[in-house]
Amino acid sequence: MKKLLFLLLLVATLVACSDDPTPAKFKVDPNAMILLRGDMGGAAKGFVTGLTPLEVVENGVNVKYESHWAGNMYYETIQQISSTFADLQKDYDIPALKLWGVCIITMDGEYYKDFTYATNVYITDNNNDTIAQVPDEVIVNARALIEDAYNNGDYKEVYRLFNEAFTFIPFSK
Repeated sequence: MKKLLFLLLLVATLVACSDDPTPAKFKVDPNAMILLRGDMGGAAKGFVTGLTPLEVVENGVNVKYESHWAGNMYYETIQQISSTFADLQKDYDIPALKLWGVCIITMDGEYYKDFTYATNVYITDNNNDTIAQVPDEVIVNARALIEDAYNNGDYKEVYRLFNEAFTFIPFSK
């Protein structure tokens, strides 16, 4: 009996110490959201602010941006991309607008570049007027952090960044 227990313990130890260099597959959270939080510090950077972050959330209808990446394919010419915010993509308490996490990490765990390589990211209202901007430097900084965490298989950090890395600056109406 002791030999059998020893043999089982030995097998369990060998399995646990596998030298398989294949990294674990990215753990996808199907409910993940990317928060775009309001930043009132835009006036210090030369942005004309007038709306509050809450007013942007209340009135935000679309996020529009340009990217060489569309459908996770690279294009020589810049592509115009837009996405609409549904009511459940608005958090009035934070306040924040939300994009689906699959805009960056697909359900298959693939890194999707369209949004993290975007420029000229604007939030528009029902009249198609620009009411806020996500500065390019915010996207660039978030991209570097998210790609690093993703490449290291640190999905918890990727999802933390989804909640903290993106901000918008309200404009005046």
